[in-house]
Amino acid sequence: MALAAAQVVDALAARLVPLTASAGRVYTSRAWPLTDLPAWRVTAEDEQVEQATLEPWNRHDLFVNATGFARAVADLDDTLHALAAGGLALLFAGSVPYDMRLTGISRQLSTEGEAAIGLVTLRLRCIFFVDPAAPETII
Repeated sequence: MALAAAQVVDALAARLVPLTASAGRVYTSRAWPLTDLPAWRVTAEDEQVEQATLEPWNRHDLFVNATGFARAVADLDDTLHALAAGGLALLFAGSVPYDMRLTGISRQLSTEGEAAIGLVTLRLRCIFFVDPAAPETII
C-alpha cells in the first residue's frame, strides 16, 4: 500500500486516462519521459497537515498539479485550452473525490525546433483525513 497522498494522486490520474486527446498517456512520476504528446503528469506538491477536531486524525490539505503537455506548430494556445477543458471535465465529473477544488491554472511555453511545446497546469487542492499511526489509510 502507498502513502495516502500517493493514493490521491493515483485516483486523480485515473480520472484523466479516458481523455482521448492524450490517448491514456497519464503519468504520476516527475521523472517519466514524455516522448508522445499530448500527455498528462499528475504530481503531489505541497501538503499541509494539522490535527483535526476528530482526534487522533490529521487533516491533510494536499496540493496536486495536473500538467498537460502538448506540441503544436500553430495554435498552441488553442491546443492547451482544449486540453485543460477536457482535463477539468473529467476531474470534476460526477462525485468529486477528496473535496477537490481548482485553485488555479497556469501556462508555459518552450520551443523545440519549429514546434512549440506548451504546458497547462491545473492546480488542485484535495482534503483527506488520516490516522497518523496509519499513514497509508485514508479515513
